Amino acid sequence: MRLRTGRALTSLAVVCGLLAAGACSAEDSPEAAGTAVEPGPDAVSEAERLYQIVNESNAITDELTEIEHRVTKRCLEDEGFDVHDPMEFQKSHTAAYTAGGYLSGAPLWAVPTAEAAEQWGFGVWTEFVRNSADEDLAEELLTPEAMAAFVIFDEEDMGLDTSEWDAQDADYHAEWIEAYTGSPAIDEGVKGPEPDPEAPLGGCWLQMVETMYGEPYMVSYEGEDGEEGGEFAETHEPSPVLALGEFEDYSALFDAVRDEVDAFESCLIDGGYADWELDDSFNMPLWQYFGQMYDPAYFEEYGEEGIEIPEGPEEVPADFMGVLELERAMAVDFAACGQESDLRPAIEEGWAAMLVEAFQPIETDLVAWRDTMQGHLDNAQDYLQE
Repeated sequence: MRLRTGRALTSLAVVCGLLAAGACSAEDSPEAAGTAVEPGPDAVSEAERLYQIVNESNAITDELTEIEHRVTKRCLEDEGFDVHDPMEFQKSHTAAYTAGGYLSGAPLWAVPTAEAAEQWGFGVWTEFVRNSADEDLAEELLTPEAMAAFVIFDEEDMGLDTSEWDAQDADYHAEWIEAYTGSPAIDEGVKGPEPDPEAPLGGCWLQMVETMYGEPYMVSYEGEDGEEGGEFAETHEPSPVLALGEFEDYSALFDAVRDEVDAFESCLIDGGYADWELDDSFNMPLWQYFGQMYDPAYFEEYGEEGIEIPEGPEEVPADFMGVLELERAMAVDFAACGQESDLRPAIEEGWAAMLVEAFQPIETDLVAWRDTMQGHLDNAQDYLQE
């Protein structure tokens, strides 16, 4: 039997969060989706309702992670450890990836709304603004609204400050690890003391789990390439959403809205964008096209081969804001074609139908899970107030 440390659990949670709701499974056992749902306003309304439950569940996941850390730290501090390994106490941002509602993750990057296009273009600039020579631009442009729209986290919020932990000597690290995991640390040489991945978890981690949940939730896995399987411990039962696996089928959605895609691309041709076409995942080389204008040095060194990029303007603005104005103007044109061709509403309704098919069969389980986890959260809050 192999048990995971909090560091491994955090990594799993981060991966699942980055892939968005439903795109990661700890047990890799996707369930069958529901019956076919017809795209349309009714599907949108139902998707919005179901996604509210998903958002609430993801918010509880984040709250549970935070309070797990607080309960564990109380145990460690009672044993005399005031400095903690930040890798074991990383913040959870699961809810942020679905905060945009049922359209979170929908393939709408090439067809923004008119309002978003005017304000933010396609959002390509967000990935390069911190590399700009003008340091004030990031603070000016990355408003709370923009960061929420493009799921961008504050660097201070995401960054791990390891200075206090690094300032402690190897003996402190080893003693802290043993208090946290319940097993002696192993010495990895260059890295120094590390948790033993083969040892059953105990210590303050297990005390936290028993305080909040009664016992760890065990996840079994099958071995690969002839290797023996095993199991690892999670702090609690994962959300039923994770058991769905990957249900988003971009190609099927593309086929369903092919008439609107053709109308969209015809509109682009009429507007002077003859070289721009959507692939069957609704992608266009927008990142490469504008990225090489925002940061030419990066693309000169790391540019991707094999990707056809439409020819840029004859004169590329020399400053970041000039390129951003180009991006905004082009996004406005694409947004107009998205509405004229009905492509954007067709994607929205088709995406909604896909989500309803996936989420309706697990709604009862998801609500029950949410309520159970809320109970654990309430109990932990009561414990911390003692």
